[in-house]
Amino acid sequence: MKKLNLILQNLIYITYLAELLPLLLFLIFFNKIKSTDVRVFFIYTLVFALFLCLSIYTRLLLKNINLQLIVNRISLVVEFILLSILYNFSLINKFKKWFFAISSILFLVYSSFDFIISKPGYFSFIPLVIECFFFLLVIVYFFYEKIQYNVSKPIYSSPLFWVSVAFLIYFSGNFFLFLFSNSMFKNQNFKIQYTLIYSSVTIIKNIFLCTAVIANRELVNQQQMEAKPIDIDLGSFNPIKKTL
Repeated sequence: MKKLNLILQNLIYITYLAELLPLLLFLIFFNKIKSTDVRVFFIYTLVFALFLCLSIYTRLLLKNINLQLIVNRISLVVEFILLSILYNFSLINKFKKWFFAISSILFLVYSSFDFIISKPGYFSFIPLVIECFFFLLVIVYFFYEKIQYNVSKPIYSSPLFWVSVAFLIYFSGNFFLFLFSNSMFKNQNFKIQYTLIYSSVTIIKNIFLCTAVIANRELVNQQQMEAKPIDIDLGSFNPIKKTL
């Protein structure tokens, strides 16, 4: 049992490190952040990393579980809002602005209400379930739009394609896990399964998010190459030389 606990603890640490990788890559390729949606994605990775560090600090150093739960709840709302902004810039639908604005407000109100009615020291997974279901629908619609309207270049060359793949795996992989967590999280065997599934899905998510950063770098490099003027100097054309 001690060996299993050690393996699970190391897996949690690896998951924490994986969550920081997209931000580290962004900092390396900071000069490649050009488009609006990539800027929002960068802000998302930065804010998420800050909340993650704050959550670890409150749990491991302050050992204040209640404060950590508050940090996690705020982080969830901020994540919902930032992802809404990201897809607001990426979708074509004319109703997207009102849809994401109203959805973010409703999610904020419900999360606040859920926090008020929850017992102290208890984390409700219902807002997580709502977030998973909501963005699964958004991502499916995003792929539908890309297939319908994106004909100028391959879809996989877009950074947001890889971001969407990452979150599609993350939200679909954790949807039922979060759904059953409210009633089963006190079960020790379920906690082990939760850690294994959540960590594995999260690590895979961050691998694809890193792929998105690399795809953005390649896309910017390609655009810069295409924007360079072609300098062809063939010299002066003078087929007949005058001879004295």
